[in-house]
Amino acid sequence: MTKPKEGEETSKFNGGKMAHIFQFDKDTHLYTPQTMSEEASDALKYGTFYYKIDGSNGMIVCQENGQLLAFQRLDTRGKPIPAHCMRLPTGSNVDCYEKHSYCYEPITIDVQGKKAKKKNKAMLDLVEKYKDRFSGQKYTSVEWVGTKFNKTPGVPDDVALAIHAEQTVCEDDTPARTYENFRSYFLETAIEGFIIEHNGVFWKIRGDGFDRKCPFALDKAAVRPPVFLV
Repeated sequence: MTKPKEGEETSKFNGGKMAHIFQFDKDTHLYTPQTMSEEASDALKYGTFYYKIDGSNGMIVCQENGQLLAFQRLDTRGKPIPAHCMRLPTGSNVDCYEKHSYCYEPITIDVQGKKAKKKNKAMLDLVEKYKDRFSGQKYTSVEWVGTKFNKTPGVPDDVALAIHAEQTVCEDDTPARTYENFRSYFLETAIEGFIIEHNGVFWKIRGDGFDRKCPFALDKAAVRPPVFLV
């Protein structure tokens, strides 16, 4: 299994843990107007917004010889990373927190079960079909979406692929950057949330952080679908 060289990194999302922009109330477990930190406040004010996707995180790696490798993120729950897996590229988002440990598991057809083989083959076929989209950079952060991956709202296919960098939010579609405006937005709009990038660090805001019964939770048919490849 080819792994990144020591110190190799990506300026894009590396698959690590994203902190929430807003702090949680210890009793309601919902967001408060208080941000996590000064850095979170700056991200809220100046960051670049992307739509959050309900699927399974992945990474496409382009090797020096042009070969493409496909991965799906694995949480070992604090256990050692399996030998066949790839550690996360170095980045600003950490690969371990509390009892979670993230790594990337290679996608192959050498797996048990006909259904698993069929799904993995479909994943690899997509990477091959759109290989020109992944050949220009070492790492491409993606989301595996579809009915086989959390039943991604708005994606009717069993297996599809969304490139994180293509989930951009137009400035006109971004709420005024205050807690109150985001709360109002998520109580009226059926999206899972936003990812916010600032100075290479990625943060998140989720609709269910304002209300567990937000439109995203209650009306999956109305959810804005991601930009995806099939």
